[in-house]
Amino acid sequence: MLSFAKRCHCVLVLCCLWAGLTAAHAEPVTLERESVLRSEPRTDSAVVSSLPSGSAGEALARQGAWVQIRSGSVTGWLYSFNVRFGAAAGSGDGAASVLGRVFGPRQRVSVTSTIGIRGLDEEDLKQARFDEGQVRLLDSYAATREQAASHAGAAGLGATRVDYLDESSGNRP
Repeated sequence: MLSFAKRCHCVLVLCCLWAGLTAAHAEPVTLERESVLRSEPRTDSAVVSSLPSGSAGEALARQGAWVQIRSGSVTGWLYSFNVRFGAAAGSGDGAASVLGRVFGPRQRVSVTSTIGIRGLDEEDLKQARFDEGQVRLLDSYAATREQAASHAGAAGLGATRVDYLDESSGNRP
């Protein structure tokens, strides 16, 4: 059995190796949209810089939905949704690294993502076609006023009337 000092030494050596490997293998990234770099991974932290769409950099760390990047002489945090992991802009090798494959390689798809919400892009809207069957299906999900009231009552909910604010009181939203 290893002594406490030897175990601590082994843990320290492993941490240093891990940190060295992480630093040695900074992941190339490309910004997919104009982004603000912040000093900490919080929306209320100080703004370090603003980078245009297409800027290249390196991912240094991740924390939740945030990624720390270095681009040129600036380093800061931004939402990972704004970043394409993999090869730097123009190199064409987006899936080459393990980190890029694990944390968000992007295939060319026809949707955009904003803070985890997938939506339609301009091209999708141009290609949209009316589908009467889908409209009928949507209509089949509608509840009558009586059904809604019954369901709400069963859950202990009731109707409440809220009057509009008086404009003269100055308490307008």
